[in-house]
Amino acid sequence: MIRLPKVFIKNIINVHKEKGEKWLRDFQSLIHECEQRWQLRILDPFELSYNFVAPAIRKDGTQMVIKLAVPGEEFLTEVKALQLFKGNGMVQMLDVDKEKGILILERIRPGTNLASLENDEEATTFASQVMKKLWIPAPKYSNLPTMVHREKQLIQILKKHPQGIGPITGEWLQEAVETFHSLNELGNQPFLLHGDLHHYNILQDRHKSWIAIDPKGLIGDREYDVIQFILNKLPSDHLTTVIERRIDILVQELNLDKKRILLWGFAHTVLATCWSIEDHGDYNETFFQAIHVFKHLNQ
Repeated sequence: MIRLPKVFIKNIINVHKEKGEKWLRDFQSLIHECEQRWQLRILDPFELSYNFVAPAIRKDGTQMVIKLAVPGEEFLTEVKALQLFKGNGMVQMLDVDKEKGILILERIRPGTNLASLENDEEATTFASQVMKKLWIPAPKYSNLPTMVHREKQLIQILKKHPQGIGPITGEWLQEAVETFHSLNELGNQPFLLHGDLHHYNILQDRHKSWIAIDPKGLIGDREYDVIQFILNKLPSDHLTTVIERRIDILVQELNLDKKRILLWGFAHTVLATCWSIEDHGDYNETFFQAIHVFKHLNQ
């Protein structure tokens, strides 16, 4: 029997409500079904947040990863993104059951994440190499969410909290909405994006190459897709220096527009801080301070 952490159980219920409660009640039966159906043994899970992810071994010794999610739109979006990336810089999908929220993925070994590198400039350069492999022109017809979808999410937050939420003022919310709108109106060629690419979603394989995992799946501006990486694993001091150096490396390696990165940086960090407050009731202070950095660098 697999014991689920209390924090994971709380996350599932907070996000998925009654549907999440039912998924948790049926969880052990789902584990048993997966082991029988794919003839594998599921081992102790990795650190869990909003999905159950664990290594597994088939009877023939083949190692893989199994991911179980509460079925829904976000899960289907991830599956579609994995199909479109086709293993180019991305973990490969081996099998899927869309109705039951089951993903069977290749296991990346040794699986060391990019956060383990102490040299920040080196880590940023490696991340840029992954981005080069991932980004492809957006398919003409796709049901993946777009940047307009993110804009609408922020508009809903502004309508719900016109005076602001947490440390985010109403003025900042309005400015972030206007920034989203203007950047979407003057959009570059849309690309297939990861949507949540950061140090912990980039793993090293046995060939010492770096591979992305856990795509959200998003259609939009390449400059937007670098923001989550820039915001991750930030030091509490020298914040401006680190952020600007990361941006400069990404601009140089990927031929990006620095101005657009700074604008997206402000707008997305406002949105992401709001998400954190709505989901958890708190926020990361260093992450929040990055809003000031993006505004300062854009002056």
